[in-house]
Amino acid sequence: MWGKTVDRRLAGLATVALVALGLVGCARPIRYTDPEQARIDEYERAGEQVLRSRSIEGPPPAVRVGSDRALSTAGRPAGYYTDRASFGEFGRPGSIVINRAAVSDDYIAQAVLSQGLAHYVLGHGDGRCRDRRHECEVEARITSVELLMTGWGLEYADAVRLQYAYLKSVVLAVQRGEQPGGSDQGGPCRELQEFAARFQMSGTCE
Repeated sequence: MWGKTVDRRLAGLATVALVALGLVGCARPIRYTDPEQARIDEYERAGEQVLRSRSIEGPPPAVRVGSDRALSTAGRPAGYYTDRASFGEFGRPGSIVINRAAVSDDYIAQAVLSQGLAHYVLGHGDGRCRDRRHECEVEARITSVELLMTGWGLEYADAVRLQYAYLKSVVLAVQRGEQPGGSDQGGPCRELQEFAARFQMSGTCE
């Protein structure tokens, strides 16, 4: 009797699993253009190189286009790291969720994806940045310079300039009213200034 009950439960779980797999299979995949896919492939290679250099086992976070309102209405290339992988990302240590604009250009993709990867290597998952979001963003932006050098092969000065230029574009987007400006304690302007100070640059939000 007990054995039959277990068998029925196992059969029920198997059915649920098959339904879930069917739903995943029916989901419409994002179709990237060849240049967009090349940028994601470049990230995969760069991510693997970065993780090897830091003796971190396993693959890098996956990249996927999100439907979040914050991303779709950002008015600029944007993305964020989450330690929660989706159904189709089994075995990945989370995801870098982006909008389509984030892979529209080589340098933009490098800036956004290296920032997301930096959050992962710094261990910014599990809600650890909930009460210190601004500090985590600055830490990841600074670390992304090293990752751009290690994974993408950029020179130091080019990596710094790339992330500075991206941050400046965010500040300008806020000034144009294309996205929220953040809190007085944080926000993209302060992030730009702190990033610039770390690399002994003159950072202006004008």
